Amino acid sequence: MGIKNLTEAEEKEFYRLVGKMNGKEPDKKQDVKVNKPQISERYFYISDGVIVESMWANDHLDEARWELGNVFFTEEEAEFAREKKKVEVELARYADEHNDTDYSGNDYYHIIMHTGVKITNVFGYWKGKVAGATYFTSEKVAKDAIEAVGKDRILKYIFGVESEENE
Repeated sequence: MGIKNLTEAEEKEFYRLVGKMNGKEPDKKQDVKVNKPQISERYFYISDGVIVESMWANDHLDEARWELGNVFFTEEEAEFAREKKKVEVELARYADEHNDTDYSGNDYYHIIMHTGVKITNVFGYWKGKVAGATYFTSEKVAKDAIEAVGKDRILKYIFGVESEENE
Protein backbone atom coordinates (compact mmCIF):
# COMPACT_ATOMS: atom_id res chain seq x y z
CA MET A 1 0.00 0.00 0.00
CA GLY A 2 1.16 3.48 -0.70
CA ILE A 3 0.41 6.71 -2.47
CA LYS A 4 0.99 5.05 -5.84
CA ASN A 5 -2.29 3.11 -5.35
CA LEU A 6 -4.15 6.41 -5.75
CA THR A 7 -5.32 7.81 -9.05
CA GLU A 8 -3.61 10.95 -10.29
CA ALA A 9 -6.59 13.07 -9.17
CA GLU A 10 -6.63 11.42 -5.73
CA GLU A 11 -2.88 11.94 -5.36
CA LYS A 12 -3.22 15.66 -6.18
CA GLU A 13 -6.06 15.99 -3.68
CA PHE A 14 -3.96 14.17 -1.06
CA TYR A 15 -1.05 16.58 -1.49
CA ARG A 16 -3.43 19.54 -1.45
CA LEU A 17 -4.92 18.35 1.85
CA VAL A 18 -1.46 17.75 3.35
CA GLY A 19 -0.52 21.29 2.36
CA LYS A 20 -3.70 22.60 3.93
CA MET A 21 -2.93 20.72 7.17
CA ASN A 22 0.49 22.38 7.22
CA GLY A 23 -1.03 25.84 6.77
CA LYS A 24 0.00 26.32 3.15
CA GLU A 25 -3.59 26.73 1.95
CA PRO A 26 -5.98 28.92 3.91
CA ASP A 27 -9.47 27.66 4.62
CA LYS A 28 -11.96 28.64 1.98
CA LYS A 29 -14.48 31.13 3.24
CA GLN A 30 -17.77 29.33 3.82
CA ASP A 31 -20.21 32.13 3.05
CA VAL A 32 -23.86 31.85 2.29
CA LYS A 33 -24.60 31.61 -1.41
CA VAL A 34 -26.64 34.81 -1.48
CA ASN A 35 -24.89 37.78 0.04
CA LYS A 36 -26.46 41.07 1.03
CA PRO A 37 -24.68 44.22 -0.04
CA GLN A 38 -22.18 45.67 2.42
CA ILE A 39 -22.68 49.08 4.05
CA SER A 40 -22.23 51.83 1.39
CA GLU A 41 -22.19 49.28 -1.43
CA ARG A 42 -24.11 50.28 -4.55
CA TYR A 43 -27.16 48.24 -5.51
CA PHE A 44 -30.26 48.55 -7.67
CA TYR A 45 -33.95 48.03 -7.02
CA ILE A 46 -37.21 48.44 -8.91
CA SER A 47 -39.62 51.19 -7.88
CA ASP A 48 -42.82 51.78 -9.86
CA GLY A 49 -41.25 49.96 -12.80
CA VAL A 50 -38.14 52.15 -12.79
CA ILE A 51 -34.64 50.89 -11.97
CA VAL A 52 -33.25 52.92 -9.06
CA GLU A 53 -29.66 52.99 -7.82
CA SER A 54 -29.02 53.20 -4.09
CA MET A 55 -26.34 52.71 -1.46
CA TRP A 56 -26.87 49.99 1.13
CA ALA A 57 -27.43 51.48 4.56
CA ASN A 58 -28.82 48.34 6.16
CA ASP A 59 -31.90 50.32 7.20
CA HIS A 60 -35.55 49.26 7.17
CA LEU A 61 -35.95 50.25 3.48
CA ASP A 62 -32.96 48.13 2.42
CA GLU A 63 -34.19 45.22 4.54
CA ALA A 64 -37.72 45.49 3.09
CA ARG A 65 -36.33 45.44 -0.46
CA TRP A 66 -34.13 42.46 0.45
CA GLU A 67 -37.09 40.53 1.87
CA LEU A 68 -39.02 41.04 -1.38
CA GLY A 69 -36.09 39.97 -3.56
CA ASN A 70 -35.81 43.52 -4.88
CA VAL A 71 -32.04 43.99 -4.43
CA PHE A 72 -29.74 43.57 -7.43
CA PHE A 73 -25.98 44.03 -7.67
CA THR A 74 -26.09 45.18 -11.30
CA GLU A 75 -28.48 47.26 -13.35
CA GLU A 76 -28.70 44.39 -15.85
CA GLU A 77 -29.96 42.00 -13.14
CA ALA A 78 -32.63 44.53 -12.18
CA GLU A 79 -33.68 45.01 -15.81
CA PHE A 80 -33.96 41.24 -16.27
CA ALA A 81 -36.05 40.90 -13.09
CA ARG A 82 -38.36 43.70 -14.25
CA GLU A 83 -38.90 42.06 -17.65
CA LYS A 84 -39.43 38.66 -16.01
CA LYS A 85 -42.13 40.14 -13.78
CA LYS A 86 -43.80 41.70 -16.83
CA VAL A 87 -43.96 38.32 -18.58
CA GLU A 88 -45.29 36.61 -15.44
CA VAL A 89 -48.01 39.26 -15.09
CA GLU A 90 -48.95 39.03 -18.78
CA LEU A 91 -49.32 35.25 -18.51
CA ALA A 92 -51.37 35.51 -15.30
CA ARG A 93 -53.64 38.16 -16.78
CA TYR A 94 -54.08 36.14 -19.95
CA ALA A 95 -55.11 33.16 -17.83
CA ASP A 96 -57.50 35.31 -15.75
CA GLU A 97 -59.12 36.71 -18.89
CA HIS A 98 -59.33 33.47 -20.90
CA ASN A 99 -59.64 30.57 -18.45
CA ASP A 100 -63.08 29.01 -18.22
CA THR A 101 -64.58 30.42 -15.00
CA ASP A 102 -66.97 27.46 -14.79
CA TYR A 103 -64.18 24.91 -15.22
CA SER A 104 -64.53 22.02 -12.79
CA GLY A 105 -62.23 19.53 -14.48
CA ASN A 106 -59.25 17.79 -13.02
CA ASP A 107 -56.64 18.79 -15.58
CA TYR A 108 -54.68 22.02 -15.46
CA TYR A 109 -52.27 23.07 -18.16
CA HIS A 110 -48.89 24.72 -17.64
CA ILE A 111 -46.27 26.11 -19.99
CA ILE A 112 -43.09 24.07 -19.84
CA MET A 113 -39.77 24.10 -21.67
CA HIS A 114 -38.20 21.00 -23.11
CA THR A 115 -34.56 21.24 -22.07
CA GLY A 116 -32.00 20.81 -24.80
CA VAL A 117 -34.30 21.81 -27.64
CA LYS A 118 -35.41 25.17 -26.20
CA ILE A 119 -39.04 24.94 -27.19
CA THR A 120 -42.08 25.74 -25.15
CA ASN A 121 -44.91 23.27 -24.82
CA VAL A 122 -48.07 22.77 -22.83
CA PHE A 123 -48.28 20.03 -20.25
CA GLY A 124 -51.40 18.83 -18.49
CA TYR A 125 -51.40 17.72 -14.87
CA TRP A 126 -54.17 15.62 -13.41
CA LYS A 127 -55.44 17.41 -10.31
CA GLY A 128 -52.20 19.26 -10.06
CA LYS A 129 -51.07 22.84 -9.86
CA VAL A 130 -47.42 23.80 -9.89
CA ALA A 131 -46.29 26.24 -7.20
CA GLY A 132 -45.61 29.65 -8.72
CA ALA A 133 -46.74 28.63 -12.19
CA THR A 134 -49.64 30.06 -14.10
CA TYR A 135 -52.24 27.44 -14.90
CA PHE A 136 -54.71 27.32 -17.74
CA THR A 137 -58.00 25.46 -17.98
CA SER A 138 -57.34 24.14 -21.49
CA GLU A 139 -54.45 23.34 -23.75
CA LYS A 140 -55.79 25.84 -26.30
CA VAL A 141 -55.77 28.72 -23.80
CA ALA A 142 -52.20 27.85 -22.78
CA LYS A 143 -51.00 27.71 -26.40
CA ASP A 144 -52.77 30.98 -27.18
CA ALA A 145 -51.03 32.55 -24.15
CA ILE A 146 -47.63 31.49 -25.55
CA GLU A 147 -48.50 33.19 -28.82
CA ALA A 148 -49.89 36.32 -27.16
CA VAL A 149 -47.01 36.85 -24.73
CA GLY A 150 -44.29 35.59 -27.07
CA LYS A 151 -42.41 32.32 -27.05
CA ASP A 152 -39.00 34.05 -27.11
CA ARG A 153 -39.89 36.26 -24.13
CA ILE A 154 -41.17 33.24 -22.17
CA LEU A 155 -38.00 31.26 -22.95
CA LYS A 156 -35.75 34.16 -21.98
CA TYR A 157 -37.46 35.54 -18.89
CA ILE A 158 -39.27 32.54 -17.41
CA PHE A 159 -36.84 29.76 -18.33
CA GLY A 160 -33.65 31.84 -18.59
CA VAL A 161 -32.55 30.73 -22.07
CA GLU A 162 -32.25 32.46 -25.41
CA SER A 163 -34.36 30.93 -28.13
CA GLU A 164 -32.45 29.08 -30.83
CA GLU A 165 -33.47 31.76 -33.32
CA ASN A 166 -31.58 34.39 -31.25
CA GLU A 167 -28.32 32.44 -30.95
